Formats: sequence, structure tokens, C-alpha cells
Amino acid sequence: MKFGIFMGSTTGNTETAAEAMKAEIEKKVPNSVTIHNVRTADLNAMRDYDVVVIGCPTWNVGELQEDWIEQLPGFKNIDLSGKKVAMYGVGDAKGYAKNFQDSLGILGEVVLDKGGDVHGFWPVDDYNFEMSEGVVDQHFLGLALDDDNESHKTRDRINAWIQQLLVEVGA
Repeated sequence: MKFGIFMGSTTGNTETAAEAMKAEIEKKVPNSVTIHNVRTADLNAMRDYDVVVIGCPTWNVGELQEDWIEQLPGFKNIDLSGKKVAMYGVGDAKGYAKNFQDSLGILGEVVLDKGGDVHGFWPVDDYNFEMSEGVVDQHFLGLALDDDNESHKTRDRINAWIQQLLVEVGA
């Protein structure tokens, strides 16, 4: 099984999370993960993977990271029909409590519109925020990370989420 992680990272937190995810996945499925920075990636390469993992921080007041903003028009043209897709976001629940993880909702809408089969829903129980476009039925549309306020929880959240994801996608 091949995993492609497509992430945009301005400060490095989303990229660091991608590297930790790759290490965790490859404990069970060796040599199976390729990380793509969306700044320079050809998003058509998503077709080459069994599982696509999308990583994007939420910036400013509920906006996508700059590289994802530039890639969004092309992303909207990719057929994800039947493709297993998982998402993760990085945000600041205290500073931006009214739009924490909105990037999950913005990109998640595109994934669903393009036929993607979303995996990796994550419960909101362990988070303190007010609102998010990235929440459906008390679950984030993917893993929510908050390195600004809860960096001490990041590694455990990544490990638990990857274990859940591997089961869900049959790896």
C-alpha cells in the first residue's frame, strides 16, 4: 500500500507532523510513504497513491495556508472518486477559537465534492475551541493538532490517529 502525504507548511509545524506520520506509518508498512510539499507538487500525483493524506494549517481568520490557496484551483479539478483520503490540520485553538481547523472543512468540502472516501475522523472531546468549519457530528474531518497551545499532545495524537487510519484503510 502506498501513502502520499501532500502538505503545505509555512512555519514548519505541518511538515514536522508529516514526517512524524511517515515514521509511524512505516513502522507497519515500510517504505510506503512519500511526502509532497504542495508549493512545488504536481497534485495529479495523488492518483498514484492508495491513500492520500492532506495536511494544511489554518491561517489568519479561517484561511488556507498560502501554498494551498495557490493550488486550490487545480485541486478542484482532480478526480478523487473512490480514493482513500485522510486529512490533518494544524491550528491555534486559543488565538483563533472561532475558526480552529477551518482548513479541514475547506479542503474536506473539495475532497467530498470530487468523490474522495474520507477516513480518519477525529473526536473534538479533547479540544477547547468555539467553532470550526472542520467539524461534522462532533468529529473533526481529520486529525487536529495545536502546537501553539498543546504541543505536548501532538506526538500521542499523531500516533493514535495513524493507528486508527491504518485500520480504517486496511493497511
